[in-house]
Amino acid sequence: MTPSENASEIPDQLTSGASRVSRGVLLLLALVGAATADENFRGEFRVVGYLPDYRAAEYGLEAARGVTDLLVFSAEPTPEGGIDLRRLERAPWERLREFKTRQRVRLILSLGGWGRSNHFGSVATSEEKRRKFAEAAVRVCLERRLDGIDLDWEHPKDAAEEEGYGKLLAAIHEVFRPQGLVLSMTVAGWQRLPAEGIAAVDTVNVMAYDLDGRHSTFEGATADVKKLLDQGVPPEKIVLGMPFYGRSVESRRRTLTYREIVAKHHPAADVDEVDGLYFNGPETIQKKTAWAIESGLGGVMVWELGQDAGGEEGLLGVIRRLVDRRSQ
Repeated sequence: MTPSENASEIPDQLTSGASRVSRGVLLLLALVGAATADENFRGEFRVVGYLPDYRAAEYGLEAARGVTDLLVFSAEPTPEGGIDLRRLERAPWERLREFKTRQRVRLILSLGGWGRSNHFGSVATSEEKRRKFAEAAVRVCLERRLDGIDLDWEHPKDAAEEEGYGKLLAAIHEVFRPQGLVLSMTVAGWQRLPAEGIAAVDTVNVMAYDLDGRHSTFEGATADVKKLLDQGVPPEKIVLGMPFYGRSVESRRRTLTYREIVAKHHPAADVDEVDGLYFNGPETIQKKTAWAIESGLGGVMVWELGQDAGGEEGLLGVIRRLVDRRSQ
């Protein structure tokens, strides 16, 4: 899931990592104020939806009704500890902020992802770069009126990087907490998580998909959640990831969006496999969401919103109706 490159200049203050701060940023925070997360969200069952940069400009945001957290994918860390926003230069920020205000959702910047995580290692293992990155994260949230960030490092390669990841998350948490900004991390089910990082984040989004064979079964999802629980992640911090696409059982390179699967194959609600493609149909999405609610998890996450069928056949609608019934 690696989108095309965008090449353009961005302001130095966003890519440099803000080599000075601490007083400057804190003063700016005090004078301007951050786009903080609403206190009413606390304890809420989250519905987290990714919106990639290559989809954002044409995506009709009304189709995202029902999400509590809209994750804009994605920026990248720079080698110096800054944040590179070039891929998101065409993102409709004004529309996104209007949607955030009108629907009362959190607008979150995603950093990293597959093919976009190259510099996390050098940033996480340097105290100076961790500080710069945390300061850059606060600045971006202020300037873009965001509610927080999500780190999607794919993946730390050794114990030193895992330890550094925990320290990086703790550094961000330290500057986010006074402003009410949220911090999450997105991980694979097999990842080993640093205890310092678990303590620092509000939520852990687990990518319970792209496994071997039938890549996102109910049994696979519950097993991924158990791995996080066994590492000490509180259930209320765990957000269960679900796919809005199908992947070939035999070849990982062959995929179709759920929208394409519906248009081509018209599967019944209880069907999760057609033409050698495994996906999550409405009944499986409902079963996973209900299990997440009953298990006291923090919510569910979907990759990604633009892959949904929409309308009455849409998977997000299945999630929304179930969550709405829970809150009644």
